Amino acid sequence: MPKPKTTKAKSTTATAASHTSAAGKTTTTPKERSKSRRLPATRDGTESSSGEDEQSEDRQPASAPQIPGNVIRKLLAFSLLLLVLPIFAYFGSLKYIFVGSTASSAIVAVIVANIVLAAYVYAAWIEDVSEHAAHTSTRKLKRS
Repeated sequence: MPKPKTTKAKSTTATAASHTSAAGKTTTTPKERSKSRRLPATRDGTESSSGEDEQSEDRQPASAPQIPGNVIRKLLAFSLLLLVLPIFAYFGSLKYIFVGSTASSAIVAVIVANIVLAAYVYAAWIEDVSEHAAHTSTRKLKRS
C-alpha cells in the first residue's frame, strides 16, 4: 500500500517587498500589498491557495441579464441572411440583370444588405413593443 503524501503548511503571510521613499517612510505598491494578504485556511489548519476569492470569480453576478433563446435564434438567422443574401444578390444581378456591370451589381448587394438590416431592426422593435404591452397589461391586472 503506498504511503500518503504529506505536505508542509505554507507560511501564513507572504512577505512584501518594501520601498523607502525620500521622506523615510516605507511604502508598498498595491500589487505587493495584495501578495501579503493571508491565504484562507482549510479545516486541517493548512492554507489553501484556491480560496474564496478565486471561487467568487467563477460565479456570475445576480444582476447578469439572461438572454432568451428566441433572441439568439433571431440574431443568428438575420446574421446568416446578412451573410448570404447580398452575395447571392450580387452574383445573381451580375449574371442575369446587369450582365458584366459590377458597379450596378454591387449597388444591388448593398441595397439588399440594408433591407436585411432594416428587417432586423423592425423585428426587434416589434418584439420590444409586444413585451412592453404584455408588461403593462400584467401591471394593470395586479392593480385591480
